[in-house]
Amino acid sequence: MNINRLSWDDLRVFLAVARAGSFSNAGRSLGMDHATVGRRVSALEFAMETPLFERDRHGCRLNAHGRMILAHVEAIEANLL
Repeated sequence: MNINRLSWDDLRVFLAVARAGSFSNAGRSLGMDHATVGRRVSALEFAMETPLFERDRHGCRLNAHGRMILAHVEAIEANLL
């Protein structure tokens, strides 16, 4: 994993998708297009060198790797707010 490629903006998008269950719903909550959300998630997955979500036609859900980092990202969020 290249920690230098991680940004708070991408982690914030990760949280929104994890909470909303889809790129479209996350995009609405963030004021972003769903395609932009998808690109940000893909960039984060590339930086972390692993997929974080299982995607299907109904949306997406965290996989084991995504669940593992969720608590860490939520802790970062709590410290920033």
